[in-house]
Amino acid sequence: MLAAERSMDRTTERIAKGVVVAATVWYALAVVWCLAAHIGNGHDALTGSRGIMADNMIHWGIWGPVREYELDRPGTDLYYTHHPFGTYWVVAIFARVLGRHEWVPRLVPVLMSIASPPLLYGIARRLWDPVCGALTALAYSVVPITLAFGNLAGFEVPTVFACLLTTWGYLRFAERWQKRWMLVSLLGVLWGANVDWNYVLFLGPVLGGLAIGYLFLPSRWVGRIPARPFSQWALLAAAIATITVVGWFWYFHKINAITGLLESDFKRSKGSELPIDSVVASRRYWIDVTFTPLAVLLGKIAVPILVLRVFLARRVNEIFVLAIWTMGFVTYTKFKNGADVHIYWPFAFGAYFALAMGMLAWCAMWLSRWIFARLKRPDTRGLVPLVTLGYMGLVPLLILPDGIEALHYARQTGGRFNEKGARDFRDVDKAEALMWMSERMVPDVIVELHDGMHSTWANDWAVRHKLKGLSGPPNTDAPALERYYVADLEFMAPLDQKKMFDTFKVVVVDHFAMVDRSAPKGPAEAYVFDEREPTLLEWYFRYGTQPVRTVRPDAWATWEMRDAWSQTPNPPPTGHPETLEQVRIAHNVAVSAGQAKAAQDYQEQLVARIDTSVSAAFNDGTRLLGLKYTPGVAPELALFFRAAGTPADDVDFAIASVVDARKPLSLVPPDDRIKQLGAPFLMSTRVWRVGYIYSERCEVHHRAGRERFAGRFEPLAKDGKAPKPLDGSSEVPLLTIQ
Repeated sequence: MLAAERSMDRTTERIAKGVVVAATVWYALAVVWCLAAHIGNGHDALTGSRGIMADNMIHWGIWGPVREYELDRPGTDLYYTHHPFGTYWVVAIFARVLGRHEWVPRLVPVLMSIASPPLLYGIARRLWDPVCGALTALAYSVVPITLAFGNLAGFEVPTVFACLLTTWGYLRFAERWQKRWMLVSLLGVLWGANVDWNYVLFLGPVLGGLAIGYLFLPSRWVGRIPARPFSQWALLAAAIATITVVGWFWYFHKINAITGLLESDFKRSKGSELPIDSVVASRRYWIDVTFTPLAVLLGKIAVPILVLRVFLARRVNEIFVLAIWTMGFVTYTKFKNGADVHIYWPFAFGAYFALAMGMLAWCAMWLSRWIFARLKRPDTRGLVPLVTLGYMGLVPLLILPDGIEALHYARQTGGRFNEKGARDFRDVDKAEALMWMSERMVPDVIVELHDGMHSTWANDWAVRHKLKGLSGPPNTDAPALERYYVADLEFMAPLDQKKMFDTFKVVVVDHFAMVDRSAPKGPAEAYVFDEREPTLLEWYFRYGTQPVRTVRPDAWATWEMRDAWSQTPNPPPTGHPETLEQVRIAHNVAVSAGQAKAAQDYQEQLVARIDTSVSAAFNDGTRLLGLKYTPGVAPELALFFRAAGTPADDVDFAIASVVDARKPLSLVPPDDRIKQLGAPFLMSTRVWRVGYIYSERCEVHHRAGRERFAGRFEPLAKDGKAPKPLDGSSEVPLLTIQ
């Protein structure tokens, strides 16, 4: 029987290792997805900031991070000093070796993420057994937050990696007290102390708990260990962390950056005095969608069990798991303002939950063996671990569908998820337009960005010039150094647009306008994006949630832009309109020329290609002709309106959605927020002309479940009036997506 038991143990361990390999491969495939994607808005803009820092370090030969491009060598007053510089240096090294690419800043967290499941297996195997290790690795690879943000170029992944490396190195060291494993653990300490201050919240409880347990409590309570090697590790770990943190504070003091650091800490912790229950309640959907209620429940159950195991059962080494929980808890509650904005801040709980799964599996096995022993039917064949792996493995499998949904949602929204119902834009098209413009700009000048561009680091990365904000239209007396001006026409006031088009030659790419002040005045030129669905490899590495875009000149868009601002010459485009937008503009060309029959033909062509079941008439004569919903990697909703003239007030057609039911197989309750989406019209209603057809387009970031969309006109001014549907309804039903 003993031989059979040993054979089963070996079989179980092989199965456990197979699970770890499968979990690691799956997780690697997940976090590498969209590795080379263009940097857009949302939390993904952090990738741009890391790339800019690396560019500045390489170009100027500086060692401090500067988050904007400069025309002169940056001084220390421009260094970003809210964190140690460790992650910035690594990205700069990668960029020096691999070149300037979007995937380079992401490669650092991706490599650490891929290493995390094997590290977790190694930790749980030594704390408990191989089956617990397998469940730990599997749990980490499916929890939504680790899938969604495993490639985020922030501090969370490197900090968790440092905690895991420190833990794994120590547990290996404590097996035989070999110094090479002490070195591995100390490397984790060195890395963690150079990544983020939060690492100290992990190391402090670990050093304190282990020192009290092994050096002050009787050995009969916690077991006997060699005091010398343990003390060497503990003292060196404390010394490395202390010297590193003190060194950074000393350096920040020398460059007069302490005030900024403290102000940042105060800002991020604002509101931390509020009751924890109310804080958590305000983030309920974020918590559910990034962990699932099942993972949250199991994590809560595990906390008191771990405390009892550490302090009563004297499983002292499990203090590492509690320390990860402590770090996550303090970060999430102390820095309330930061956690209210950054959905990924509880990332450390992903590692805690994974280890909690391993501990709960160990407790389940212990309980099973105890019951069998009481029944005098001991597990002589060693089946308990294998059976436990089977039924405990159902938990990660239940979470996996929500993990996959969160992975896609994060890539689609730049990590913003539902943005608490606020309107948000992925803005990858903006980044691609800016890249196209940047290729046509001379170097070493300043690019002015209109405030309506809602600039992020993604814009800086795309333009690769020093940027300057401007609230109005481009002026004519700007210094020669401020040569270029860029604006988003959808977020630019009509009067400012008119002044810009009347004064300068404007180049428009989709709805982004560029002015080169040195160019002679002339009529506008318009370019559009040709969009196509990606191939399989393009989808995996770069275009998982965005179409492949190509910029090309378009005579139809050029005619519309010149017509709106009465620019000449403006000859009618030749040739047959092909795209839906070209058909729309061809209709307007015909209306402008007084060709009623041609206008009617083009309107019929357009109407035949859209869904007219949602058509609606408004009390000012405006009519919604229909919509076109285009599924794909970036689903788009386009609405088409026939104008009755210029509305009394400038208006926008606002779109909102509600989720009526949860997605099948999902553990996450439906989002109860009303989600705003849609952009203002490219052609402001202040320039609408009678009989013309205008369009509004917006990306649809579908939330899990049955989502229903509706729209209504809203005035842009507080005291303005907007057209109302003739049927007396408050909004127009548009679309339902399952």
